[in-house]
Amino acid sequence: MDTLAIEDPQTGPAYPSWPQGPLERLEGLEQLRFMEQGHKVLCVEVAANGRQFWELNNPEDIPRIESMMAQMGMD
Repeated sequence: MDTLAIEDPQTGPAYPSWPQGPLERLEGLEQLRFMEQGHKVLCVEVAANGRQFWELNNPEDIPRIESMMAQMGMD
């Protein structure tokens, strides 16, 4: 199983202005920054069903994801 994280459209834009807290620095998980700012985080498991998953965090991730989507016939 993989997990899916989606930021709330109202709190997501504020994320870059929040400082990294000790938990995020220790674990390297950006979700902890939301929690350290007092926001709830809901994670759900999703079945991959043979599909590949990759994180979309940076513009450099886009070509990799587009290639994976094309391989799955999702272009």
